[in-house]
Amino acid sequence: MAYRLAAPSDQQVIAYVRFTDQLKAELRTLCTPELIEEHRRKPLGQHSDALERVLNFFRRPPSYGLYSTKPYREYRLIRLPVKPGATPTPLDGTVYTDKNEAMHAVFLCHVRDLMAE
Repeated sequence: MAYRLAAPSDQQVIAYVRFTDQLKAELRTLCTPELIEEHRRKPLGQHSDALERVLNFFRRPPSYGLYSTKPYREYRLIRLPVKPGATPTPLDGTVYTDKNEAMHAVFLCHVRDLMAE
């Protein structure tokens, strides 16, 4: 029985998927109530190593973001598009008046997606 080697691009995709799956498994163990509370208290600024690792992963597409309906006063959650030129998708009708609270809501969306996979 002869084995056919996958094309280099296929091997890259396979390696990337395996790496990402292992990384997600590791990050799930880091998403504790204490880590979530740390982010709630201080969404910006210096964080623990564990929170920095989680936040770095959440910067990958697809991602969530904030849309300011009234600059510096009202914020809504959006899903950022993957394709260039596509428009963002609003998540719900919730309006946040505190930017830190809105940033934490974005963080919770990412955590929910990570834990659901």
